[in-house]
Amino acid sequence: MRRYMILGSVLACMIGAAAISAQTPGQPAAASGGVTKALLARVIAAWTTMDVSKAAVFYAKDPGLVYFDIAPRKYANWAEYEKGAVDMFKTVKSMTMKVNDDAQIHNAGNMAWATATVDGEMVNKDGTKMKIDARWSTVWEKRGANWIIVHDHFSMPLPEPAPPAKK
Repeated sequence: MRRYMILGSVLACMIGAAAISAQTPGQPAAASGGVTKALLARVIAAWTTMDVSKAAVFYAKDPGLVYFDIAPRKYANWAEYEKGAVDMFKTVKSMTMKVNDDAQIHNAGNMAWATATVDGEMVNKDGTKMKIDARWSTVWEKRGANWIIVHDHFSMPLPEPAPPAKK
């Protein structure tokens, strides 16, 4: 009898693992119950279209939610963030970004937080280029069947100092 209980437990674990691995990429599944690296990649991909409405679907619009970006430093709500992004994209010709392999996601019930570095390049309409070497932190909340960002912090570190001149 005990052997059948152990076999049943092993089979249940195998079936559960197969169900989780079969989920559609980028879609949080009920079995995993959380934010995924594929979902992070979808958010960054939406931003690279420079169509703010595509990124907006991932963000909560509640009053008082704060979002941080490169410039300006702080947006007091989604409406400010959206306007700031639309204004910035008026001067941008193209943008590429990707979430790096160092992404970490911490799911806890109906909340999650994630950190990652993001690399890419922005090409302005005047032809100047800017390397994107950023860090990205997000706080997510599950509302209904959807995970949405309730706090976003996107920033770029200061450039590394030049090595000292050799004498």
